Amino acid sequence: MWDGFDKRKFPRLNLRCEIIIQSESKNLLPVRTSTENVGAGGVAVILDHPLERFSRCRLRLELDPSLPQIEGTGRVVWTIPTGSPDFRKKLYDTGIEFVDLEGKDHELLHQFVQSRVQKGFREIVP
Repeated sequence: MWDGFDKRKFPRLNLRCEIIIQSESKNLLPVRTSTENVGAGGVAVILDHPLERFSRCRLRLELDPSLPQIEGTGRVVWTIPTGSPDFRKKLYDTGIEFVDLEGKDHELLHQFVQSRVQKGFREIVP
């Protein structure tokens, strides 16, 4: 059973950023999509195909075109089928936890999220 919101260590922002996800467990092509929300601990995305829970994936996240991209490894912590009954295709709301980011990338991400909170972006409270 999914209980991700109750266990979050880091607040998240409703923020759309471009992200490329490459699954390490399957021979899937990289997926380019946008985040639903972003935090120092991970991201949520909507995908066309489910990723296996606890599988690892390579991530490349663009917070802002003026900033360096953040690259690292993530772990899928939840996947929930989503969409309304009138959708012809099932989508998957997916939470990915950062598990391997360089210190400079983690700090950039943390500062970015904090600066957006101060500018009034809507925070998702854990």
